[in-house]
Amino acid sequence: MSDNIKKWIAVIIMIAVSMCLIATAQAQNVVLKGKTFIQDSPKQDSVKTDYEYQDRDGVKHTIYLSPKGKAYYWATSKKTGKHYKRYLPGVTKMLKEAEK
Repeated sequence: MSDNIKKWIAVIIMIAVSMCLIATAQAQNVVLKGKTFIQDSPKQDSVKTDYEYQDRDGVKHTIYLSPKGKAYYWATSKKTGKHYKRYLPGVTKMLKEAEK
């Protein structure tokens, strides 16, 4: 085999090993209590607020605060139908000012 092919094989092996290590590092923390497996999440959960956000279409959405204090609501993609977080930087700023 030529040196060039050996280098490419080595690079591919390193990438494969790296991907395996990354997948292992993202394993869930699960605790067994009695006969129930409970996911022990190190992350804080989002907090539901009493505020709502009305979009251009007139639809009202509940505003949540992320663990870092950023405001968002759950939106639905019109193309795919998938849910995602839509962050609201202006609302975040106004909520922080209201706390003072």
